[in-house]
Amino acid sequence: MVTGDKGGTGKSVVARILLDIYRHRNINCIAYECDQSNPQLYRHYNKVAPGVSALKLNQRGGADALQDDLKRLSPKVSLVDLPAGAAEYFESVAKDIFLFQNAQRLGYRITMVSVLGRVKDSVLQLKRLVDFCGDRVDYVVVKNLYWGDENKFTRYNNSKVKQTVEELGAIELLLPELYDDIFDLIDSKDLTFREALEHEDFSLSNQSRVYGWIDAVESEFAKAAVQLGLE
Repeated sequence: MVTGDKGGTGKSVVARILLDIYRHRNINCIAYECDQSNPQLYRHYNKVAPGVSALKLNQRGGADALQDDLKRLSPKVSLVDLPAGAAEYFESVAKDIFLFQNAQRLGYRITMVSVLGRVKDSVLQLKRLVDFCGDRVDYVVVKNLYWGDENKFTRYNNSKVKQTVEELGAIELLLPELYDDIFDLIDSKDLTFREALEHEDFSLSNQSRVYGWIDAVESEFAKAAVQLGLE
């Protein structure tokens, strides 16, 4: 489950590159888009079989398909792109469908992927997540380097929640920055990241930059291969 404090942190970028890797490696993954206001995961990856399903977590019963599909399809990985700032109703949904209990019963372990910006809300959102989930999940914390190098994440670096998640075994990852103009072109054409590697509107230099970015992300995310289902 990929989450972030608000729109713009890079939450959906992380969900998109994860699904890109799963599809490229033929990892059996079912994917869900929960962000109705900005459905990036659906917009870019629904065309890649088996597509992306919508989950309306803010509606009663809207999350039932998630665990019903886990039982019916038995995928290796289930990827959920949660809406920005979803902490409050995620707690309600998790309680309503007995998410933690049913995941364990079906043989799955939940990983919460928290994508950080440099603002205070990122830390507060993660704290609320940890307070609710505790040791029932694994944690992957992603610093989005679009917002500056890792040392500039001072609010998180100096926070008590960083110490808490580390004690719970959290793995910290860095999301490399991709040039704005390249990212904007990918977005404007609704491409997957790997489609950009061969698209005619991308110069060879920009294709090379996308390739280098994907390669750097895969190397970095390998540090959490078990938690992210990449093995």
